[in-house]
Amino acid sequence: MENFNYTFGKIYQPAFDDVPASHRHTLFDVDYVRMTGKQGGVLFVTRQGWPCVESVLPKAWFVDDRFKKVGRALAGATGAVYRVPVAHRARDTFALVVKFSRAAQDIHVTVLDQGAHLNAEERAHIECAEFLSPFEEFGNLARLRAAARSAIPTKHPLAIYSPPTRYAGWQLGRKSYLCARMDRALAASQRDVPEDHRVAYDWERLYVLLYRWIDGIDAEAAAQAGLISEKRMIDLGQEARARLSDFGWMVCDHKPRHVIVRTAGDQDRLLGRPPDTAWALIDYELLVRL
Repeated sequence: MENFNYTFGKIYQPAFDDVPASHRHTLFDVDYVRMTGKQGGVLFVTRQGWPCVESVLPKAWFVDDRFKKVGRALAGATGAVYRVPVAHRARDTFALVVKFSRAAQDIHVTVLDQGAHLNAEERAHIECAEFLSPFEEFGNLARLRAAARSAIPTKHPLAIYSPPTRYAGWQLGRKSYLCARMDRALAASQRDVPEDHRVAYDWERLYVLLYRWIDGIDAEAAAQAGLISEKRMIDLGQEARARLSDFGWMVCDHKPRHVIVRTAGDQDRLLGRPPDTAWALIDYELLVRL
C-alpha cells in the first residue's frame, strides 16, 4: 500500500498554508501540496482538494484498480475517464472524476457542422490543437473559473497523481517534441523558483487528474432520454461556446457531450426551466485562451 503523510508530523492535518514550504508549489498559478508515497508515486493536491485529501489518496480510488472495479467508465468519453464513488468525512455521497491525461499524444479534433459556426481565430486554434499537459489543464481551468466565476460552472480540480510505474515512451504514445514544449512551459511557470524546488514532468509515468463529480447528464444523453429536445441540445452547446468566448476562452473540440445539464432527484427532471436550464462545462483538456 502506497501511504502518503498528509499530517507532516502533526497530530491533525494542517491548513493548506501551514504545510511546510518544501512541500508547496505553484504551477501555472495553481497552488499545490506535493507528497511522495512510500512506493514513489507523487500526489499534487490543490487548495480545493486539500479539505478532502483522504478522498483523493490513491488508496481511495486507484489501488487494485478501484476506478474500474468500484467506478464506471463514462459513456461517450474519448479518453480513459471514470466516475468513482469514494468515502468522504462529511458527505454521504461523494464521487471523483478520474481522468488519465493524454498529454503529448496524437490528436484528432472533430468539429460539428464542418466548423461553419467558428470564426477565423477559433479555426486557427483548432488547426494547431494539442492536449494540454496536466498542470496546464488545471491552470487554464483555474483562470477560467477566476474570470467567469458562477457564469460558467465547472468541476472542481482536486489533485493530480503520478503512479510509480514506468513505461517505455512508445507504450504511452507521447511525442518527444510535444513533451519538450510542455517541459519548457512548466519551467517558465516556475522561473522565479529555485531550481532545487522546481517540479518537472516524468514522461515515463502516467498522470491522472482528479475532479469532483458534478451531478447531471450530458446534453446529448439528455436529448436521447427525452429530457430536452434536439434543438435545445444544440442551443445549449452554442450557449456554452458563446459564454466561453465572452470570457476569452474556447474548447477546441466543443460538443454537446461537454455540457452537463444539472438534474434533480432521481435524474428524471432538470434544474431550471428552458431557456434557463442549469448546465456546467465538464471537459478541459483542449481548453485554450483566445
